[in-house]
Amino acid sequence: MSEIQRICVQCGYANPLESRYCARCGYDSQGALPALRPSLPAVIGRAALPVLVGAASVALRVGWKLLQQRGARAQSSPAPQPVMRRPAAPPAPRPAARTRRTIHIRSTWATGDASGVWQQGSSEHFIEIEE
Repeated sequence: MSEIQRICVQCGYANPLESRYCARCGYDSQGALPALRPSLPAVIGRAALPVLVGAASVALRVGWKLLQQRGARAQSSPAPQPVMRRPAAPPAPRPAARTRRTIHIRSTWATGDASGVWQQGSSEHFIEIEE
């Protein structure tokens, strides 16, 4: 596994990431930087947006289907059953007309700072819906 190194902006020497001062010229690599502010949560927030939108879409679609089914059941009233002397044959099974949908969400992110330290990542999500 390779070690991440910090390149000195003064002399170009590769220092360990944890060191504040350059081992060759003594340059303070963190003195010239602005105050550290974590930017990773903002990046994750932007990367999570497609996942949240997809999940909200799925929830709305399922909720809408449930409301449609409940409304259809409430409108139909049970018809009186005729009196039969012999048992009726069971109804023939109908083939299920179901459709299957797949939502594919791919999120990638990358961030870096002035000292050359880069972080990146990606994720993929698949959501399958049967209607």
